[in-house]
Amino acid sequence: MTAAEPRYDRSGRGGDRYSHNGHNATLDAAALREEIARTRAGLGETVEALAAKADVKARAQETMHSSVTAARLRMREGVEQVAVNAAYAGRELRTNPRRSVEAGMRRVVRSARERPAPWVVGSALLILAALIRYRNHRP
Repeated sequence: MTAAEPRYDRSGRGGDRYSHNGHNATLDAAALREEIARTRAGLGETVEALAAKADVKARAQETMHSSVTAARLRMREGVEQVAVNAAYAGRELRTNPRRSVEAGMRRVVRSARERPAPWVVGSALLILAALIRYRNHRP
C-alpha cells in the first residue's frame, strides 16, 4: 500500500469510513471544528490585547491616574505625619518650654553648619525683602 492509498477504519464505529490519514473522517471533522473554534477564540484575545497595547492615550491616562493616586496617598501620609509631629512638638513645648527652645536652636545651628547654602540664600532674601519694604514705606 502506498501513502496515497486510503486506509480503512475497521474499529467498528460507523462502518468502513476512511480518510487518507487512517482516522475516522467524522471524528477528524469534529476535531478540526473544535480546533478552529479554539484558534478563533485565541486570535480574538490576541487582537484585543494588541488593541489595548496600541491604545496609547488610554495607557497614558491609566498611568497618569495611578501616578496621581500614588501622589495623593503620599501627600495624605505626609500631612498626617506633620500633624503628629506638630502635636508632639506642642506637648513638648507646653511641658518644658526652655528645653524645647534650646533643642530647636541646636537643630538650627547644626543645620546651618552642615548645609550653609540654603541659609545664606534665605537670609539674603529676607534682607532684600526688608530693604524693599523699608524703601516703599519711607515718607
